[in-house]
Amino acid sequence: EEVEEILEEERNPKKRIWCREWLTRRESQGASTNLIRELRFEDPKEYRMMLRMTAEKFDYLLGLITPLIQRENTIMRDAIKPETMLEVTLNYLATGNNYRTLCHLFRVSKSAISIMIPIVCQAVYDCLKDFVKVCE
Repeated sequence: EEVEEILEEERNPKKRIWCREWLTRRESQGASTNLIRELRFEDPKEYRMMLRMTAEKFDYLLGLITPLIQRENTIMRDAIKPETMLEVTLNYLATGNNYRTLCHLFRVSKSAISIMIPIVCQAVYDCLKDFVKVCE
């Protein structure tokens, strides 16, 4: 009986998961859709603590960097919205949360986070380089 189970597993290997099911609910249950939106309208002080800027400054910065970070939807999946990308990055910079915590909070995969944070940081720098002092 055990041999049959082993042979069956070898013949029908488990299919690799393309995307974890809970990540697909980003638009309905992620922090961008729920928590941050609530804080923005109900508790601006906590919103500022979470992203370290006011909603007005966030909107201004988002407008500057969106052309640099926006991605196209594909047949396989929808692109992560620039708003979410900026929120993830700002929360990371503000709190130092690790990628796993950000993954759970925003419902974005760790691999996507590891790609998006440097892209967003570079876009912010490119748009604000006249106002940002860096070591040489």
